[in-house]
Amino acid sequence: MLQILDPSGRLVGGVPDLDDKDLVEMYRLMALGRQFDRRAMNLQRQGRLGTFPPGEGQEATQIGSAYAIGPEDWIYPSYREHALQLARGMPPSVMLSYFRGMPNRDWDVHRYRMNIHTIPIATQLPHAVGHAQAARLAGENLITVVYFGDGATSESDFHSAMNFAGLWKTPTVFLCSNNGWAISMPVRNQTAAAALADKAVGYGMPGVQVDGMDVLAVYAATREAVERARSGGGPTLIEAITYRYGPHATADNPSLYRDEEEVSAWRDRDPLVRFKRFLVGEGLWSDEIDDQVKAEAAKFDEALADIETREEPPREEAVRHIYARIPRGLARQFGTAMKREGGRPSAVEPDELWRIGYDPPLRGPTSRWTMAEALNAALREVMDRYGNAVVMGEDVGKTGGVFRITEGLLDRYGPERVIDTPLCETGIAGTAVGMAIGGAIPLVEIQFDGFVYPAFDQIVSHMARFRFRTRSNVSLPIVVRWPNGGGIAPHEFHADSPEAYFVHTPGLTVVIPSTAVDAKGLLTAAAESPDPVLFLEPKVLYRAGREDVPTGYYRLPIGRARIRRPGSDVTVVTYGGMVRVALSAAEDLAAEGVDCEVIDLRTLKPWDREAVLESVARTGRLVLVQEPPKTAGMAAEVAATVAEEALYDLEAPILRVAGFDAPWPQFGVEHHAIITPQRVVSAILETLV
Repeated sequence: MLQILDPSGRLVGGVPDLDDKDLVEMYRLMALGRQFDRRAMNLQRQGRLGTFPPGEGQEATQIGSAYAIGPEDWIYPSYREHALQLARGMPPSVMLSYFRGMPNRDWDVHRYRMNIHTIPIATQLPHAVGHAQAARLAGENLITVVYFGDGATSESDFHSAMNFAGLWKTPTVFLCSNNGWAISMPVRNQTAAAALADKAVGYGMPGVQVDGMDVLAVYAATREAVERARSGGGPTLIEAITYRYGPHATADNPSLYRDEEEVSAWRDRDPLVRFKRFLVGEGLWSDEIDDQVKAEAAKFDEALADIETREEPPREEAVRHIYARIPRGLARQFGTAMKREGGRPSAVEPDELWRIGYDPPLRGPTSRWTMAEALNAALREVMDRYGNAVVMGEDVGKTGGVFRITEGLLDRYGPERVIDTPLCETGIAGTAVGMAIGGAIPLVEIQFDGFVYPAFDQIVSHMARFRFRTRSNVSLPIVVRWPNGGGIAPHEFHADSPEAYFVHTPGLTVVIPSTAVDAKGLLTAAAESPDPVLFLEPKVLYRAGREDVPTGYYRLPIGRARIRRPGSDVTVVTYGGMVRVALSAAEDLAAEGVDCEVIDLRTLKPWDREAVLESVARTGRLVLVQEPPKTAGMAAEVAATVAEEALYDLEAPILRVAGFDAPWPQFGVEHHAIITPQRVVSAILETLV
């Protein structure tokens, strides 16, 4: 274990190249960080802050590393790096506002070059890796440093981040504050490894163990890792052996799982006491240093008092910053709430770009393409137009993906822009978040629908929420594509339809095309969206037929349905692979004199409420068709809306034709679950009785 100062403050190693002013300033920042923690703890006990995670004891790890990081570098913290934040120039008011429970309106990620707190453990690690990779592709000479605790090393995101960083040799420094406890779980219950630093070996990077209570040793270890990363040597894992004297957070009682003897023994290694002894021995100490710290610390209370006197953000803030443009449905929800709570008018106006009318006319030369070919063309056009667009996923390079959607892109754009990733959906989605923060446009492919579940946390916790959590300070222009649904007789987990999980999530846009023309225009629009878009491609339609697709660049409006077949007797609403089933049923009924209108939603979030309501007002009947399980699906959402807003237009009950509330069957009996035109015909006829 690297050590420069022993617990008594005596030199046992070479002093790093720091001048006297730097040494004194390091102590001041450490002491200021401790004062921040103590005062914040007191303020929380007074009921003026929410739950607070103190970092007392870890100041040396934070300040030693902070001094080794350049101003151009980016930091990805967890949630107790308070001394580090002060060292990077973040005002106490910004830090305290977060723990006061107020929106992160002043936390400018780009100004401080520091990401916001990360609450799901370890999920920030792949972000740091992706950001470093995007910066390198853009020719920026910056590194990313990511902070986490010993408990985070048990998370799958730790593995994915380390593996991607080691493979890509990203300029990333992983700094683990091993304080011995993950709340009540001792580190011996986290790993069988003798040292957490030993884990680095399996990922092809150096692992360094350092005395985390020794600010000079942490500085030396971090500086070496930073220099290595900046010179192209790749990532490093630093394990700083440290301790937190206080609880995990103010809701925790550490006396339940550790004894006073242990705490007392670590108190003897106090990083501030140790470093003060060193400064005294070097003739650099002055009591004015502590006086200055006390004076600065007094301003923490003033900062909170200022926050407490601010006007509460208007209620409209609850629905702003979720998307770059407020969807009509969200604006309507808020307006209804205001009306029901006293009639106050809503100050939230929807952006009409969410519904720009019917599709623009498509002109120019065309080719007879399948949906797969149209998607490939869209990816090429996007990558031609945007040099920061990157395709990434499993087998997307030489093989062109399982369904050959990315075929030929590797030869055209090279391995830096068409990245064959490790087989790890968590890592793919997580690094995509970091790449987007770093200025790239990640075009992600998840190999199959059932494989998206491991990436759920990154998609829902981070992709969907980043704009909201940063008050629009960060946009994540990410497209996550995957082949969706059944119909091709694959093995289990290769025929799922998980769209309902994501439709439920604020901050995501969910698109499912049903034709080659739509697939190309909607994928182009998705790639140009400032918000993350999940683009689900019905695998049964990839090569189901050809149609004339414009070969030039065009976009289709996200959020706008299309009437596939006009009709007057009954409205059939569906999407994706079920569109052709509904059309087949409509044609069968046409022979019997029943005129069905078939609406293809195309976008499930935001879905085109107006198109459906207008159609139901004309036909008086509604049948909904979806392939996924019936309960809590998209059909239920549309049915509930029509029941709420157009009940008196209906002449018959709303009917749903949907998949069973059961997993998709094995491919040998897939036909037992597939929705047939006959099932749709029968439902339509029921509404006409």
